[in-house]
Amino acid sequence: MILSNAHTHTQFCDAVCSAEQMVQAAIQLGFTSLGFSGHSYHKNTLDYGMSPAGTQQYIQEVHRLQSIYLDRLTIRLGLELDYYSSVDLSPYEYIIGSVHHYLDPETGAFYSYDGSVDSFYETLEKGFHGDIFALARTYYTQVTNLITQKRPAIIGHFNLITKRNDVHHLIDEDDPAYQRLALEALRACAETGAITEVNTGAIARGYATQPYPNLTMLRFLREHRYPVMINSDCHDASKLNAHFELAVSLLQEAGFHSVMVLGRDSLFEEVGLCDLALPRSYKEEVHQ
Repeated sequence: MILSNAHTHTQFCDAVCSAEQMVQAAIQLGFTSLGFSGHSYHKNTLDYGMSPAGTQQYIQEVHRLQSIYLDRLTIRLGLELDYYSSVDLSPYEYIIGSVHHYLDPETGAFYSYDGSVDSFYETLEKGFHGDIFALARTYYTQVTNLITQKRPAIIGHFNLITKRNDVHHLIDEDDPAYQRLALEALRACAETGAITEVNTGAIARGYATQPYPNLTMLRFLREHRYPVMINSDCHDASKLNAHFELAVSLLQEAGFHSVMVLGRDSLFEEVGLCDLALPRSYKEEVHQ
């Protein structure tokens, strides 16, 4: 059975666990592969991103762990590249492309899509004068530009702006205009060959009840035969495979039969959903 995660953070950025703690948890859980994806450096994101010195320490530590655990776990060195980061990408085996912020070109103010509820409302009110559709349009334009220009291997938490939508209902995800906007961006990104991650991180941290992207987007990806992979966006080793069973269930509902994972012989490999290692009770339920 196969268990893999390509979106994993450490204490070099904003996680609560060290890289080695993540590796040890992965081995205990029966993972076959684990990819680290530290947040890239930017001067305005040091509250969660790696510093230049920390970046070098991160690279060295992952290389050390690759050597130590070579026979027990396939470990890959990745990076979560922020929209505004300009860093050397050459040390990394793969890149996750993600948008977290908006830089107002008129005022120079730096706003967050991914912070607290209050910070999101500040972004909406001060950055977009309360116009949620303008915020969505800008966000998806940023995502499209990042993926099509930087060509990362993985599209990170595609519809991040819906992070707190379950409670605050700021975006009508059934609005045809919103769906048209989001799906056009998703198509442009997926056409680059990038893998769309099904990200369970917001569920694990109590912000949402569904992964990114939503079921409508998953059905769109399946209809057009675009690849996906399940990632936990892990910041805590105890949640390394949190809610993977929900992600599998939604992928099955969308019509998927396989996903991409980090491989041993090649960077990415396609495996059947039935080959993923999930809690026993869930597997028994699926196959009844």
